[in-house]
Amino acid sequence: MTTGIKILSDFDGVWTDPFEEAGAVRALLIARAAQLAGVELPGAEADFERFAGRVLDRPERHGWAPDGRITAYVDEDPFCLPNAVASWLGSSEGRADATAERYRRAIEETGLALNEFGDRCFHDATLAYRERGSGGLLPGSRAVVAALREAGAELVVVSNSSSDKVIAWFEAAGVDAREQAGGELRVRGSAAKFALGPGEDALQVGQRQVLVDRPRYREVLAEEAPQIVIGDVFSLDLALPEQMRRERHPSAAQTLVLRRQSHTPAWILEDRAGGAIDHLVDEPGELLSLLEGPPSGPS
Repeated sequence: MTTGIKILSDFDGVWTDPFEEAGAVRALLIARAAQLAGVELPGAEADFERFAGRVLDRPERHGWAPDGRITAYVDEDPFCLPNAVASWLGSSEGRADATAERYRRAIEETGLALNEFGDRCFHDATLAYRERGSGGLLPGSRAVVAALREAGAELVVVSNSSSDKVIAWFEAAGVDAREQAGGELRVRGSAAKFALGPGEDALQVGQRQVLVDRPRYREVLAEEAPQIVIGDVFSLDLALPEQMRRERHPSAAQTLVLRRQSHTPAWILEDRAGGAIDHLVDEPGELLSLLEGPPSGPS
């Protein structure tokens, strides 16, 4: 058995089921938009269901776009949908829709840009979700962490979520998670994998381009120098590690692993993102099989 392998793992969607929490974000965004626009909640829910359908009809055009550029496509992650719909309200298609215009104007009258409104709803909803004691790790996560440690692997969880959230969820499952060394795993939260730099370098995956100038995430990857990286959203978690492999960066990971979800899109799965993904797994316990030999090669 190969030991001494560092695994850099995403959190949301790898160790959790993201749908319920993402639904809480969507519900808050709709409720706030309804209040601002003076629309009864049932009507607003129907309106936003229609808006979401418009976005999902053309997923290659929509996604999480904090600075106007897509950092992750809407069909990659349920967390992307509320932000994508908020941004759609300001698109030419949204502005041509009289109902959507009512919400756009009401939101922008608060002084917030549409993407800022989406981000604020995201942060407030996820905080409230945690404070309610909602959520939790996938069943068996505690045993998986213990087995990885017993196999000699070092686990570092790097997430866009705050360290406090990640640590609290692991601790609730009986896992000693810390920002510093000494626990069962180490956490680096608020990693801003979504934050794009000015560069236009991109990976071509099917008909889509995934931007890879992500300076804050690159800094983490360079510092940690993991052998394995696992995530559930290709654009956020694995595109930059693949770019670093192509560059032959000294800290580039040898093996990239995607946790396959029911919503993982065909453009990622058809050829494993142009061959960038070495392994597909359905739950984090499958990482143990990668420690049986050299961490490389597709399966």
